[in-house]
Amino acid sequence: MSDYLRNRGKRIKKWGASGDLKKLCEESYEHPIMCNWLGSKPKYAHPYNMYGDIKSQPQALKETLESCHADIKQLAKKMFDLGINRYVGTGLGTSQFVAQAAAPAFWQYAEIDASDVDSLEYYYNSRPYDYDRLCFTAYSGSGSTTDTIRAAKKAKENGAYILAITSVSGSPITDLADSTIVCAGGFDTAGGDTFHYTTRLAVSIMIAIEWGRLRTPEKFDYDKLMGNMMSIPERFSSMFDSVEARCESIAKQYKDSRANIIVGSNANLGAAEEMALKFDEMAHIPSKAMCPDRHIHGALGLTDNKIFTIIMAPKTCASYKELKDIADYTNIVKAPCMAIVSEDDDDIAEMVDDVVRIPEEDEIMFTLLSILPSQLIPYYSSVYSEGLSPDTQRSHVPRYARAWAKLFPPGTH
Repeated sequence: MSDYLRNRGKRIKKWGASGDLKKLCEESYEHPIMCNWLGSKPKYAHPYNMYGDIKSQPQALKETLESCHADIKQLAKKMFDLGINRYVGTGLGTSQFVAQAAAPAFWQYAEIDASDVDSLEYYYNSRPYDYDRLCFTAYSGSGSTTDTIRAAKKAKENGAYILAITSVSGSPITDLADSTIVCAGGFDTAGGDTFHYTTRLAVSIMIAIEWGRLRTPEKFDYDKLMGNMMSIPERFSSMFDSVEARCESIAKQYKDSRANIIVGSNANLGAAEEMALKFDEMAHIPSKAMCPDRHIHGALGLTDNKIFTIIMAPKTCASYKELKDIADYTNIVKAPCMAIVSEDDDDIAEMVDDVVRIPEEDEIMFTLLSILPSQLIPYYSSVYSEGLSPDTQRSHVPRYARAWAKLFPPGTH
């Protein structure tokens, strides 16, 4: 499917303009500036570059799980020996949401306190971490995200153990880190982290499993958990075509929504944040992630027939009842609602307008497979909306191109 050979740890080119910047901005309609800065060939119809990135995920996952497992076992042993008992993941946008979605895996499998923080928020604001026993993890697909590097440097100066999880080896973040995990997948060809999210989330869950194997060896069947992880790429691949067809149909119906509300809990709150971001980035529909109680106590009056509600409800979710209440509410007020549910769900699935079924009940593993509809619905919402491109975040428009060039100069990503 891809036009590119995706070598692990490599990218097409260093982020930045190739040529006269003023001229590049002015001709962005003909050649989107983001494609120039990424080094990818511009696409003007489906399948866009973004689709190729999405389609590459099963292989990227497979290669990541196979190539990184031994390094992850060594990393877990090192952190266990060092007595680390806190995990903080930092990044921007998608990278932060990887950490947010992964945190419950550390709580559950390893009994480790884990949380996420925006890189710039951490850099500018003091937080009283116990740095001597902290693994501060810098998530950066490119390994060159300026603000994430600044955050990691600050944490290292304070005494934290720095872990980098990236897709590019030999990058600035890997030079800084005490340990590095390099995921497969290569590089983005469009303006959004797709497989970067998937592979880094998978790696993070694997770290939690192997750390838990050492910290609480009797708590879980860790071999079974790891076996489930290793089956994810094949399941992702086998469900792709049917899920894609459903997502395309749903996108056609709701591409003109005024806004989207995505509701998720625990690990799937992070997944909801990432889906909201993909709507923002690809389809430019204002979207907001919420936990169930925030919706129940704050979004009731907001919801109407122009607001599309999406519920992420794996079968084992502790908040399933509250998610069901939200589905019921949308019925009462006649607002459109869809749900991403486990394969054999026969409750919430019967209450909503549209359903995407995921072959997984465990809510942590569910986050890895729910990535597919979380990306494809925003993608097709963009494809079927006049004047939009899912690849460029509007940088194909000259005034946006000039803004991009100012905000994200060479070397920042």
